[in-house]
Amino acid sequence: MPVVRPASIDFEAAVQGLTPAFDLSEVHNACTWVTKCQQDMAQLWRDGSLWAVTEVVETKRGRALHFVAMAGDYVDSLRIEIEAWGKSVGCNKAFFTGRKGWAKRLPAYRIRTVTLEKDI
Repeated sequence: MPVVRPASIDFEAAVQGLTPAFDLSEVHNACTWVTKCQQDMAQLWRDGSLWAVTEVVETKRGRALHFVAMAGDYVDSLRIEIEAWGKSVGCNKAFFTGRKGWAKRLPAYRIRTVTLEKDI
């Protein structure tokens, strides 16, 4: 399984691999999320040049797997493996936060919210 265990995380490599995923975020960055992975508060995944971060969250309707970020050369098999892992730890839903382009890449996911932005 391509999940990277907290004790074996190469901080610099993970930050470098994930930074493109956070380039458009105003509030999140790769350093913070890799640190959370090192503290076993989130999960770090890697398959070749593809990096991903997830977290398990408690929602009003049960446990859910939150795809926080993904960067690199996308391979669908990693998403499938991450979803299977989420199900194995009791998640009944998965959701993805990211650019609208992911809607094309993840057709089985529904758009639930939209973020609008304006310079003032």
